[in-house]
Amino acid sequence: MTNESSKTVTVDLSELYADTDYLNLEVNKGQETIHAKRMAGRFRTYQWVITSMLYGPYFLLCYLTWDGRQAFLMDIPGQKFYFGGFVLWPQDFWIVALLLLFSFVLLFAMTSMAGRIFCGFVCPQTTFVNFMAAIENLVEGKPAKRIALDAGPWNLNKVVKKSVKHFLWLSICTVTAITFIGYFIGIEKSWHDFFTLQYGGTQWFTYISIVLLFYINCGFVREQVCMWVCPYCRIQGVLSDFYTKVVTYDFKRGEPRGKFKKGAERTEGDCIECNMCVAVCPTGVDIRTGYQIGCTNCGVCIDACDSVMDKIGKARGLIRFASEKEMETGEKDKHIFVNARSSVYAGITVIVLGIMIAGLYMKSDIDLNVRHVRAPLFTQMSDGSIQNTYKLNFINKTENAVDYELIVSGIEGATTNADGKIFHVRSGEVKRFTLNVRAPEGSTTERQDFELVLKSKSDDSVKIEYQTMFIAPKN
Repeated sequence: MTNESSKTVTVDLSELYADTDYLNLEVNKGQETIHAKRMAGRFRTYQWVITSMLYGPYFLLCYLTWDGRQAFLMDIPGQKFYFGGFVLWPQDFWIVALLLLFSFVLLFAMTSMAGRIFCGFVCPQTTFVNFMAAIENLVEGKPAKRIALDAGPWNLNKVVKKSVKHFLWLSICTVTAITFIGYFIGIEKSWHDFFTLQYGGTQWFTYISIVLLFYINCGFVREQVCMWVCPYCRIQGVLSDFYTKVVTYDFKRGEPRGKFKKGAERTEGDCIECNMCVAVCPTGVDIRTGYQIGCTNCGVCIDACDSVMDKIGKARGLIRFASEKEMETGEKDKHIFVNARSSVYAGITVIVLGIMIAGLYMKSDIDLNVRHVRAPLFTQMSDGSIQNTYKLNFINKTENAVDYELIVSGIEGATTNADGKIFHVRSGEVKRFTLNVRAPEGSTTERQDFELVLKSKSDDSVKIEYQTMFIAPKN
């Protein structure tokens, strides 16, 4: 290069990587379809268990009821979200903000501890690709049969198999979309309106968008989304460090590679060039060339390699979750929280989760906002009493209309224009009221703290207390 600031530095790694193909790293850019072999194993089992725990509730919770209504419902027109026995109004959305913060910090913690484990076990893209691949394997057969089917001519067998596969794919996408809409308009109405073609414009747009999103991304594009579209695969590198556990090939133990010959004395490493780790990888990665952008840490290559090691009588773990520290020092990490950063992330997630749960249980059924009128700060009446004026906004966050009363305490002899007044407030209604508080002359200091109590006439537990200040002239 002629530019001094952009010189190309060439490092000869041939001696370090003798007899290996480390220098021939190839990345699939979509030029071919990945037909991954599917095999059972502990990490595949972990995937299905985690999928059931996370996505089972997505498809089932919308059918639960609570007090005669859908237990989990996001009522946009009514401006409230139902989560079982909890109702979140717009004023409670700080809890939703905390949930988002919790999710982001948890993602950072997971990456710091185990790389892209979120991608391999939690991400919707990975999960639905797994669904699609399982259906494809069931309908069209194992990889060799699928490749032959794709390359073969269009005949009745191919038409039937392709039609069944795509019908099942679209069925999964349709159920996913209808369920999603059901969390906003009610699941029974969502199914009814879909089959009777009564969806509105917003519902049809949402349905088509979700179906196309999952059908195209998870059925056709698949690993290319993870490698070139999702920003997380780009930033996860800066979240990993020397102690992060990722799927790793034990180069020292595996090299040099050599074919396995039964009964013959083996002088090569433990890798027998079976290529099973590549065959099962959903993104087509050869983990033996190092940890790379396509690896989602799903662990299926570990299952494949372990099964091969069992057959040839070698110890498991040629491919395993390991940190760079373990690979360099040979010392196995005894625990996950091996550095300060992952411990800090974990601590923050626990704190945020605690605040969020406490907020749910401590949130009030009334929201009261009080603003002291500043012009003027006070008014001295003809009888010598002092009057302060306040602008009140209060919201009934219960499911029923409530009669409220307003009580002032902390100022001796104080009277208000709310004395004896009943405020009938419908569910979700915002009531605005101008409160005049009048104190007898000499009954307060220049700045006197007092309390406003807004409570239900029929239920003393439904109340809110608000501390504010009364201003009087200097004595």
